[in-house]
Amino acid sequence: MRFLKSALLIRRLMLLVALIALILTALDLFNILPGVAVKLTPVLLAFIILYLLYTNRQQRRSHQVIRNISRKLNKQSPRSTAAPKPNKKRQPNAPPEYRSIAWHGLTLRSQSEVKIAKALDNKDVLFLADPKIRLNTESHRQTREVDFLVQYQGKWGILEVDGPHHQQSTESDQWRDARFTEHRLLVVRFPADQCYRQPDQVVATFLQKLAASNL
Repeated sequence: MRFLKSALLIRRLMLLVALIALILTALDLFNILPGVAVKLTPVLLAFIILYLLYTNRQQRRSHQVIRNISRKLNKQSPRSTAAPKPNKKRQPNAPPEYRSIAWHGLTLRSQSEVKIAKALDNKDVLFLADPKIRLNTESHRQTREVDFLVQYQGKWGILEVDGPHHQQSTESDQWRDARFTEHRLLVVRFPADQCYRQPDQVVATFLQKLAASNL
């Protein structure tokens, strides 16, 4: 407010000086008070220069005030509540999300499952990938999905590819496996990492257990 009042006062003074200069020039043209305009010209020029210097300084001060106010407002504004970006270095073993991977008309959910499907295919066995099975439980019928339903030497078995998330559902997996066993289906689980690195060994072990089972 003080700056605005000072600027308004200076402008009024400049208008007054310009009016005086105009009057003196007119009087000099009509040979009234000859030479006065010439004598006062340096004074008027000096006043104009001082005015320009003053306004330039005031503009710099006003810009500084605006910047200070903007900084205070930015400091007082609430911080963003957006979720932080995940730190990949802190989560080297994070479980991968399920994906839909097409392979020979089948839809698989991980590269580990793709490796097992290829190994089963090389053994010329009949298998279903990620099928949904309708079965009885203690209280009612349920629909469950398995990774691989395999038929070998007249027997049916389930090969499960367990990712890291299965470590938190051990009891649920055991209960589900017991329900399949009641329906004479052998269930064998293998870690996803082993399925990815040694798919042929995993399939060979599974087929041996299936052939030797009494289900």
